[in-house]
Amino acid sequence: MSKSRTATAVCSTSFSCCFPSELRDHVIDQLHDNRPALKACSLTCRTWLRRARYHLFSRVAFDSGQTGDAFGQLVRSSPTIIDFIQEVELCGTPVHTWWNTKTPAVSTIAWPTLDQTPRHRKESDVVETALWLQRILPSSTPPFSRLVSLKLSSLPISDTVTHALHCHFKNTTTLTLDGCKALALADFMDLLCAFPRLNTLRVLAAQWLPAIHCKAEKCAGSLPRLRRLEMSRKIDAAPLISRILTESAHSDIVSLSCSVSGHNCAHAIRDFLHAARSSLEQLEIGFQDSRDPTDVLQTSQLDLTQSTGLRRLRISCSASHCLMPSSYRPSLSWIVILLSTASSSQLQELVFSIRSADLCALNMEGLDVVLSGTRYTSLKSVKFEILLSGQALGGMDHSWIRNRMPAIRMKGILSISSDTICSV
Repeated sequence: MSKSRTATAVCSTSFSCCFPSELRDHVIDQLHDNRPALKACSLTCRTWLRRARYHLFSRVAFDSGQTGDAFGQLVRSSPTIIDFIQEVELCGTPVHTWWNTKTPAVSTIAWPTLDQTPRHRKESDVVETALWLQRILPSSTPPFSRLVSLKLSSLPISDTVTHALHCHFKNTTTLTLDGCKALALADFMDLLCAFPRLNTLRVLAAQWLPAIHCKAEKCAGSLPRLRRLEMSRKIDAAPLISRILTESAHSDIVSLSCSVSGHNCAHAIRDFLHAARSSLEQLEIGFQDSRDPTDVLQTSQLDLTQSTGLRRLRISCSASHCLMPSSYRPSLSWIVILLSTASSSQLQELVFSIRSADLCALNMEGLDVVLSGTRYTSLKSVKFEILLSGQALGGMDHSWIRNRMPAIRMKGILSISSDTICSV
């Protein structure tokens, strides 16, 4: 038996020596999403192990259940694995209660989020999360020095949780929050301060108590120099943007993605655009959750006059149909109004994302006139992304758009694509 193992090892070593390392790594790279094959490679030859581990452990996700305990044991048995990890996702258990139910005044406060039922939790959930992180990743665990992206899902945020995350993930450059809750916005801001190298923040879903009930506090440290800020429709963007402006953490942001949910949000975004001025290069904006986008736009005086460095603009045109009767199609005049305020001579790409059923509400002729103006002389691409529902066909939409935008069509910069979506 020992002779057989020795012969296998010799053969493997001989094969490895005559196989160029560059070609070997390239072959293993082609298996990046084939975990069984990567595991087989890691067991076949010692020289294959490092490259196979690079793909096996480049992204890890674990929760407070068995996967978390298994990961903790793996790290303790083989600490060098941490050197391969670039993306981490921490998944907490869904929270049910937050604070002591003996304080009914607090339990009746609505969360400042959209389309979600308020939930509550006890303070013990925060403590349990911190203890869980300390159990999985004790202080003796080396820091994740090569970490690029950290995603937190359904985690309660507090100073103890932030401290535990800072000890191991402080080198992350991209942070994603999905379904996280905190007692106050200040808890989220302190979380950002724990990652000094952070340049990209994605907030998919987050909840905190409004400042009227929880006293606003200044951040414990300096906010990182964000470059990209993305906020989904599921959060109230106004207080987050206002805090970023208050902390003067907006000057380096070159990309902003947001949805305007009402007048307060529109005012906050207007203030951000005016403060960022020429530093903002990419903007994605929509009014999906506004009942009357035109009124919100005009009342808040939201415009693009100060965004003189804008290079790419993406507009989500359609409104959420749950806000209105199915037979009603809102006016999309706000799109032409907003575009008529653009003053960036560097704007090269313009993207419209719109439902097929809403195309008739968009003033194509007016849009064609505005985009043919001198302010859009640098424009190289105008793209329509048509969102189809069910069995709808997009061919007629393509012809309809081209016929109503002759000036842009003649420039050769108009493109149209279609994609089927589930009904929203």
